[in-house]
Amino acid sequence: MNKRRGIILAISGASFWGTSGVAVQYLYQHTSITSAWLVAMRLIGAGLLLVAWAHNKYHGEITTLLHDKRSWPELLPFSIIGVGGSQFTYFTAVQYSNASTATVIQFLSPLFIIAYMLLIKRIFPKRIELISVFVAIIGTVILVTDGHLDHLSLSPQALIWGLLAAFCTAMEVVIPSKLMKHYQTIPLTGVSMLFCGICLSPVFMLTSWPTLAFFEWCLIGYIIIGGTLCAYLLFLASIRYIPVSTTGMLGAFEPLVATILTVVLLGTPMSIFSLIGGSLIIIATIIQSLPIEKIIKAHKKTSWPK
Repeated sequence: MNKRRGIILAISGASFWGTSGVAVQYLYQHTSITSAWLVAMRLIGAGLLLVAWAHNKYHGEITTLLHDKRSWPELLPFSIIGVGGSQFTYFTAVQYSNASTATVIQFLSPLFIIAYMLLIKRIFPKRIELISVFVAIIGTVILVTDGHLDHLSLSPQALIWGLLAAFCTAMEVVIPSKLMKHYQTIPLTGVSMLFCGICLSPVFMLTSWPTLAFFEWCLIGYIIIGGTLCAYLLFLASIRYIPVSTTGMLGAFEPLVATILTVVLLGTPMSIFSLIGGSLIIIATIIQSLPIEKIIKAHKKTSWPK
């Protein structure tokens, strides 16, 4: 029962993330909204909600975090490059492509984590990680060329911003490694979002506010509440009932939901090669989430002697 609950929570969280990308694409198609303005709105709105939640659930931790001078060398780059950078680059990638493609390319973030571990930590990747890298590279080539190796099916801007989104998403995991040992995820993420949102707030004065209909304001509200607050809380809640590796695999529902809704609701064309390439990238991420060593040990214990 608990496992089923964890699976439902993980799928729901991933689905909220996926649908928020579709909402972003709709706003780009029907309004004059800019990435900087939308990201600032999301970071400030979601940051305030997460900070309020953290204040009630983890009383005093935000104050401790802000007064801990040793945390700032990690907190600042985590806020700007990790949290803010991943949001801005992802939204811009959606603007130059679509929600499905941007979400799939962002799933290449584990490749940057592997590269970081190799180049900075001098930790050579495991065999399963090398296999996942190979699969992801093949998927990326198919996705960006649409099966025709002599040209790109995506614009250079879409590819560059998508890869930047994957890089920043990887940094969102890598940078706060020490902070995560001392502080809970919700207060840490809430403070980082709010800080980065405040840094972007001058965009509200430097650019004219877009004219939006009531439905479009509702979409912005959904991006802030559903696509951020609910997604984070559901994801964290799922970890109570299922392993992190399982949650990581179920994260594949994010690009799946984004792809289905992008095609069905927004009418975005999707070729068979785009689907194959995207599927390979998602499979590569799932491969990295598999607890291979535990599976092998369990298999050895249950296998009959030969």
